[in-house]
Amino acid sequence: MENYNFKRPVQENYNLTKKHLFKKIAGNARYYYELRNDESLDNDLEELSKLYQDDMPFRIYGMHTNLYITSNGYEGMFIDMSPKKSYVKFDEESEEFICSGNLLTTQLVNFAMKKGYDFASLAGVPGMIGAGVVGNASFATGKEFCDYVKRITLFDFESGKYVEITPDEKSFSTRNSFIKKANQNKTRYFVKEVVLWSEQIGENGVRAKYQAQMDLRTKDLRIGYLEGCAGSIWSNIDLRNKIGVSFRKVVMGTDVFNVDFNGARYSKFGSRFFTLNKETTEKDVAKLMKYTIDKMEELYHIKPEKEVIFLDYDGEVDIDTYINRYI
Repeated sequence: MENYNFKRPVQENYNLTKKHLFKKIAGNARYYYELRNDESLDNDLEELSKLYQDDMPFRIYGMHTNLYITSNGYEGMFIDMSPKKSYVKFDEESEEFICSGNLLTTQLVNFAMKKGYDFASLAGVPGMIGAGVVGNASFATGKEFCDYVKRITLFDFESGKYVEITPDEKSFSTRNSFIKKANQNKTRYFVKEVVLWSEQIGENGVRAKYQAQMDLRTKDLRIGYLEGCAGSIWSNIDLRNKIGVSFRKVVMGTDVFNVDFNGARYSKFGSRFFTLNKETTEKDVAKLMKYTIDKMEELYHIKPEKEVIFLDYDGEVDIDTYINRYI
């Protein structure tokens, strides 16, 4: 890192166990750095642009939701986006909400609710606004992030400049976006700011919708936190589209998925999330993934889509690569 001028020291050989929500031990990142939404941000993004030009791999994460890190760690730079000094502003004339990319989704929902604007379908969606836009996050039966997004300010690591994007109907799809696609093999974009809009229905109306959604989510979120997991490994939206039910309903309807590969298993509680323990190996996880895919193909004649990000030594990998690598 001698050739780069980040505002704070870059740490080396940094253990990532605490950077995912699972109890399983993760490996080390070659480098670790924290981005902050302050006067250092522009400089640090420019330095990351130099890394991009030099083909030095890096990945930027926020609250580590839906992230699984293997025991091999990551050979690039693992970057955290700090939630500090986030902001949300309301433009009364346009009725738009201007949010920093590191604002927590729950902060937007609560801020807008007090003004009577309806972002209640995002209640309980974890993480930051920027990550929500990149992954087009949503609760399984509610509106997606893309339904609210008007404009996005991105830093383009390829050009080294900020760009403002007005998305259209081709910019997003289920759990996906043009940003996520561009970042798939090499981190191209960073979300600096997002402008969102929703209808005004009054604080009481929003609060009722908010409470109804949180009543559905709170218990499962609490169980997931206590058991050490990062949500559903399989996309429930994808499963509902293909077979009409969530993975929770699949697991509850049969004993086929009541298996345990040295701690790699599906919880018997809440939403039946994917859980691990400190002794679980990559081979154990890969066995559970392969077993699940095989059984879903046998029972329902479909292949489930992975939702959790798998970060391995060479970057984010798809489920087939992961299985073939560790079995």
